[in-house]
Amino acid sequence: MPIDRKLADSLFERIPVEGQIQADVFEVASDLCTIVNQDAESADAHELVLRAMEHRGEFGEFDGIIDGLVRRLGLFPYLDPTDLSIADLLAYEAHRPDNMEKKLVFHRAQAHVYHLLMSGENVALSAPTSFGKSLIIDAAIASGKYDNIVIVVPTLALIDETRRRLTKKFAGEFKVITRSSQAQTKRNIFVMTQERVLESEDWSFVDFFVIDEFYKLFPRDGNDDRAGLLNQAFYVLAKSGAQFYMLGPDIRGVTDQDHIGVELKVVHHPNYHTVATQIHRMQFGEDENASLVELCRQLDSKTIIFCSSPNRASRVARALVEAGLGNTSDETKEAAKWIGENFHPEWHFPIALANGIGIHHGRVPRALAQYVVRKFNEGELDFLVCTSTLIEGVNTKAKNIVILDNQINRVDIDRFTFNNIMGRSGRMFEFFVGHVYVFHDDPQTQLPFVDVPALSQSEAASDSLIVQMDDDDLTEVSRARVQRFVDDPYLSFEVIQQNKGVDPQQQINAAQLIAESGDEYKANLSWTRWPTYQQLRQICELIFSEFNGHRLGSGSAVSASQLTFLTWRLRDRPSIRELIEAQLKRDEPDVAVQKVLDFLRLWANFHLPRLLRTISLIQEDVLEREGLETGNYFWFAAQVENYFVDAGLVALEEFGVPIQTALQLENEIAAEGDLDATLENLKDLDVDILPISEFEKELLEDSISHL
Repeated sequence: MPIDRKLADSLFERIPVEGQIQADVFEVASDLCTIVNQDAESADAHELVLRAMEHRGEFGEFDGIIDGLVRRLGLFPYLDPTDLSIADLLAYEAHRPDNMEKKLVFHRAQAHVYHLLMSGENVALSAPTSFGKSLIIDAAIASGKYDNIVIVVPTLALIDETRRRLTKKFAGEFKVITRSSQAQTKRNIFVMTQERVLESEDWSFVDFFVIDEFYKLFPRDGNDDRAGLLNQAFYVLAKSGAQFYMLGPDIRGVTDQDHIGVELKVVHHPNYHTVATQIHRMQFGEDENASLVELCRQLDSKTIIFCSSPNRASRVARALVEAGLGNTSDETKEAAKWIGENFHPEWHFPIALANGIGIHHGRVPRALAQYVVRKFNEGELDFLVCTSTLIEGVNTKAKNIVILDNQINRVDIDRFTFNNIMGRSGRMFEFFVGHVYVFHDDPQTQLPFVDVPALSQSEAASDSLIVQMDDDDLTEVSRARVQRFVDDPYLSFEVIQQNKGVDPQQQINAAQLIAESGDEYKANLSWTRWPTYQQLRQICELIFSEFNGHRLGSGSAVSASQLTFLTWRLRDRPSIRELIEAQLKRDEPDVAVQKVLDFLRLWANFHLPRLLRTISLIQEDVLEREGLETGNYFWFAAQVENYFVDAGLVALEEFGVPIQTALQLENEIAAEGDLDATLENLKDLDVDILPISEFEKELLEDSISHL
């Protein structure tokens, strides 16, 4: 039966208003029952019951009706089993997953998905952010069905978030592995980005894998390299024959074209929220920051403010600081003091933190980003200004979300992202209703259809994906695309395949350039371990001319000569503060800090080592054909990737330990690049006696407690 629209709208108006429920409790309760009886699966029924729970105290002696409606909707986590009848108690117990903590119970839709997985189905779940999709991963692990599990997450920020959660629950049964260099045990949970999955050659031993935020399989445009890599990771894992679970926000559907023979059950639960969402439409005045400050003054609980970019987040944070909106504490002031000393005191991050405002975006070092999220969740910060890096699954406790911008780096946000942002408001058992303040029109109302190129081999399938697929899986069109690379005269197909995720045509162009160059150019490529300055510059020029170097690194190195200079300087192991001081000759402090951090994170830690390894294989193939001496850049790539210091120390940043602190403890914890041994050494530290700041001790203690 369709919902009585007029009655539903009346309830939406009455429930939030203080005194309206108490004015006629019986009528409100009766109207709620009518709506639920008309369509218990509707979004309105769920929203209204959740909103009624927010005001449960006002129902007085009729609050038992609320329990009945919660039971009708299957929201079992909100029920007290001691108050249930025998029949309801049986239903309640049927929604408990196996081997999880005793108090845990699923809601009806979660239980549906869980039982599909336990029966061996591959499932793609489309559901709202507050559905509780990740809890089903934990239950699948706890079931005991699987020994080796891979969880593919979209960002490095989510690796640590997920690692911490799973370590807490399964440390005694599984080893949680986040890097391919770590040793495996009999039972393992691999938490990795798609890039790290592709570092390993063999995943045939995997029993079960998960793709988080699976809508990212669909490339947004021709330059969406990460979608191509995610499809490759999915393809490799799916070909292992392992069962899988993909989870993501509301979508219309998933491509039904499947050329690799994967059985997939797509499950939609668009209305199953565990918290309700109240949207407030806002208008900017003449001054956008003034409008935001005015709104923030009226908010009475923890608030996340979504911004389009790190620069925008910086300006917003400064506006909140100037308005005196932060909630300061001695602990966050101490943290801000250390950050100012080790980066720069005029960087917006410590300035905001000292004034009680947290900032989270991709340019903030991971250990510091984790710290501000923790302090926000613990209630020490009232405001957290963020970009999309926080929205993609990082666990937060916020009653309010302010969607200040409708873009991410000048590109309009889509419905996926908009829903993800809204879903960060509210918190199960804490805030039944999340409040979302929106300053722009909503994006397209039609939810997209997800094409998975690894299954469909549509036009969206990149060349770098197609060349990795088995010949038996290729369509005729794809086979013809691949044949062009097999027949190429400049570069062997094996090298093209070895350079996973790198565009084949770019590789061929580089090979042709090398092949057609003179003797001096070729001789300059035949270095191993350490290049000369000129040899490094020649590689950097190749990166800029053939691999779109100008697109990489967010402008932290805008030319081959600058990339060469900045990389060469790293050999002396300067501190981050020293790098920033050098950059201050050209830029003001905020820009200088950002450029240095961007260079370290994007160029040194990712693009440059990846392309050094790519070019190493290409020059080896080309020069060997001509009988010339070849080089090998893999060792140097690893040095750049780790800033010329111990790899285990650099990796600790993901575990919540800043590189500055790790380097101070080098003699105590370094283990020749062995991350597992470094972590064991970290566990054995007596933090209290270390000659480091109280802020660093707090970070170390938190890190050790989650190992």
